[in-house]
Amino acid sequence: MSSSTNPNANPPPENKAAKKKDKPPGKKPSFTIERLRRDCYKLFGITDSTFDAAVFGLTGTYTVEEMKGKIKEFQRKPIFPKKKEDK
Repeated sequence: MSSSTNPNANPPPENKAAKKKDKPPGKKPSFTIERLRRDCYKLFGITDSTFDAAVFGLTGTYTVEEMKGKIKEFQRKPIFPKKKEDK
């Protein structure tokens, strides 16, 4: 038998660290509101209608962590404002 290389053998694993050179280190990706809405249940555990209410009036791009903060802030707000008592 000859000691030829097997053409069906698995190639050596690629260096994944070398592929990640595209992103600057430490900078998190930001996404449009529309893109975050598409996966709002997967990312934030909320429905699209809750997401819509939480981001009402917002524009621009946000990281996932920034949007989580905006949603938590929205969820903490009372539904009805406190009534002013008459004096």
